[in-house]
Amino acid sequence: MMATASLTFLLTFALLSPLSAQGDKPVPAPAPAAEIKPDKEVADKLNQLKDIVDDKKFARDGEGFDVITVLVQKWQAGLGDKDKKSVVKGIENVMLKGKLRPSDKAQLYTAAAVALGQLGVDSADAIKSVYEDKRFPKKEEWIPLRCELLKALGKTKDETKVKFLIEIARRDPEAQLEAAAGEALGNYEDSKQEIKKEIVSGLLIRYGEIDSRSRQIDPADIEAQNMQKRLSVISGKWNDAMRRLTGQTFHEFPEWNEWHNKNKNKEWK
Repeated sequence: MMATASLTFLLTFALLSPLSAQGDKPVPAPAPAAEIKPDKEVADKLNQLKDIVDDKKFARDGEGFDVITVLVQKWQAGLGDKDKKSVVKGIENVMLKGKLRPSDKAQLYTAAAVALGQLGVDSADAIKSVYEDKRFPKKEEWIPLRCELLKALGKTKDETKVKFLIEIARRDPEAQLEAAAGEALGNYEDSKQEIKKEIVSGLLIRYGEIDSRSRQIDPADIEAQNMQKRLSVISGKWNDAMRRLTGQTFHEFPEWNEWHNKNKNKEWK
């Protein structure tokens, strides 16, 4: 009985071993995965999406939501590289091509931004390109869309965009964009320690500036009043982002700052 069990073990080991029993010759490498063929439905949907975008009366925008949903589902199910590039470009062009929708009728643009955020690092450059495009100027009416683009960029988890997001979080004059950039940075909770520490350090520098200026008690101090408003906009989203990055549960800058000073050179859990 023992001999039979040993033989079974040896045969199993031989089959699983990277070397064959005959002359210790290497086992041939597995055949490469079959190339994913172009998906005709993807091409058809992209053509349909282009027609929707080109409609100058915007009458078909409602169809666009469904088409974008199908394209995202196709992506998640698995597409070849060529189709992936086409999908990213097609959804990017929803925002960059065709007659510009009014800002109060830009739901199709919002849907496109959210969709790109679901496509991972392959869409990060496209999202950043749309954000920086002069088609959507730095005016109040486009702030909601620009916030969606920042949040979508964070969801791609593209680490090459961390510095870009930190820069917006620290220096953009619009509080909602600072808040959105900070929120976006919370998506990097699975990144290496050095990246998470870079993010938290960058946010805390700006958080501290706003917190300090907002504590001025002179009721005639307009800057202090503005900073109080800015703090109310960013604090919740930034606190949530830093909780994701650090595992801590603080609610105000002084608590974060004290913890960070004690732990910035330690390993974070």
